[in-house]
Amino acid sequence: MNTNTSPFKVIFMSFKKRQKSLVSFLLIFLIGAVSAFSEEFEEHRFKNVIAAFEKDRVENQLPEEAVLCVGSSSMRMWDSRIKDDLYPLTVISRGFGGSQFSDVLYFFDELIIRYKPRAILIYEGDNDLSGGLTPGAVFEDFKEFQGRVHEFDPEIRIYVIGVKPSVVRWNLKDQIEETNRLLAAECDANPTLTYIDVSKFLLDDSGSPREGIFLDDGLHLNTVGYNLWAAAVGLQLIPAEIEFEDLVTQDLPE
Repeated sequence: MNTNTSPFKVIFMSFKKRQKSLVSFLLIFLIGAVSAFSEEFEEHRFKNVIAAFEKDRVENQLPEEAVLCVGSSSMRMWDSRIKDDLYPLTVISRGFGGSQFSDVLYFFDELIIRYKPRAILIYEGDNDLSGGLTPGAVFEDFKEFQGRVHEFDPEIRIYVIGVKPSVVRWNLKDQIEETNRLLAAECDANPTLTYIDVSKFLLDDSGSPREGIFLDDGLHLNTVGYNLWAAAVGLQLIPAEIEFEDLVTQDLPE
């Protein structure tokens, strides 16, 4: 140590170093706390929606062995007409807007297992890609979903609606096409999976989203759009599932 250095200066420098260390520690702590809070919020952002689903399931004694329809806002906004569009199939609609595959996985028991479905119709991937996930990441989430479904019951048939094209997300065209390619290839290789291509119904002859089929937001389908969507899904789902309708069971009140 320099003998000319004042003892007060040494004490002051030592205090400054400790002060910097304390500030750094606090910053790291705060960043970690905010990150943990954000993750917890994200994980539970649909808690009330899922609770409402469960209340409906119990109070209305929804049947087992139905076709369970799960997905994001495109599935949720289909709710008002889905039973008519997919008649005579017994369907249970469980769409929740803004959801991703990760949300379905998080609430897997509440959304899937408790309903004991014979088949699942799922639409996810739209928000996943918009949120920054790559097609590969979306596909891996789907694979985890499929694995957990068939771990629960290997006989459940899964119908996968491909990510739809839309005006507002047309900048994600390449990612959408790659995601759908991965999903379709997986479905082709597995007899319990069926890929449903809605794109060919929603695109015009030039390969662009059809005019007049979206709401003003350029993302969600209007009535005309859902006519096309319902045709795409129904043409594959109804003939494949109609023979299993006699399996539907419903608890009767005691």
